[in-house]
Amino acid sequence: MRRVFHKRKRSLANRHLSERYCYAGELDTETRIRLTRYNERDLREKEIRVADASFDALIRPDQMNWLEVRGLTNADVITRIVKNFGFHELDAKDILTPLHVAKIEEYEGRMLIVLNTCYFDERQEMRSEHIGILVSERAVVTFTESDNPIFENTREALRSNTLNIRRKGYGLLVAFLLNSIIAGLADAAAKVEEFLEDIEETLLNPDDTPENVGSLIQQRRHEFMEIRKSSQPLKDQFSRLTHTENGLITPDIQPIYIDLQDELQFVIQTTESCREITSSLVDLYISNNDLRMNAIMKRLTIVSTLFIPLTFLVGVWGMNFEVMPELDWRYGYLAAWVIMLLTGLLTWLYMKRKDWY
Repeated sequence: MRRVFHKRKRSLANRHLSERYCYAGELDTETRIRLTRYNERDLREKEIRVADASFDALIRPDQMNWLEVRGLTNADVITRIVKNFGFHELDAKDILTPLHVAKIEEYEGRMLIVLNTCYFDERQEMRSEHIGILVSERAVVTFTESDNPIFENTREALRSNTLNIRRKGYGLLVAFLLNSIIAGLADAAAKVEEFLEDIEETLLNPDDTPENVGSLIQQRRHEFMEIRKSSQPLKDQFSRLTHTENGLITPDIQPIYIDLQDELQFVIQTTESCREITSSLVDLYISNNDLRMNAIMKRLTIVSTLFIPLTFLVGVWGMNFEVMPELDWRYGYLAAWVIMLLTGLLTWLYMKRKDWY
């Protein structure tokens, strides 16, 4: 089955300073909000109305609060949420602008994380997604373009209290959120590498190479380049998390962030491997095309060689000389056919013995 990579068109929206910003992506997912409150003993989830006047008022200081926003089409609500938690309108612009370069900004008591991720959906088609994470002293707010369950593993961790996540602060929650994103990148990179290896096995058998293998190589190249474009800037910014001074990352969860950084390094190395494999596949594809062309020319040359002596004989008997005794012979026509057939057969046997085909 041919897998199609859905590329996102670049938008020029939100490139200029303004008082209002719009969603610059292409997805039409309706904005929905879910609030998860939890502590060591309790976990509650509920849907929040988009029309609520103040999202800050929904936060309970005696509990941990995770506000999950899915769909960025309602830019006014996104901007209102950002401002409610003490962030600037320009932070809303970064969240509303897909393909924005990954960045981690630390403010006094707050942090903004903007990044992009890639993953394969159930149809094995690559999707890209723009994600924003706001971290304050009172809540963590996540923004995703679609309603795909990107953070489902984090939700399961909260329900099962993995690593005592419900007992610890927002630093561990952010670690689980980032782990879901980075794990998606790692899985996507590993799949692209696997697809490239399958193409390599196909190209090693030139006789069974499909006609669309060239477009498949190009598609896989776009995919791993998209993964690298999402992971490399995040890796460059990740050191800000491990050296933050706002107390988000406590010493007991520091190893988790170091492990996430190692996972990002794995993604980068995998994409580099994909780049090298793709380069080899292009050379192998061109070589196979040359081999197929040589095989075709070889067959045509064999056919031409078989007919060269026959053409010579026909040319001799076609000359307009008056004295050609075999032309008046009763069995001359039959003898001519026998001579031509024997000549062609002997020529074929000679080439076969020389292993010319």
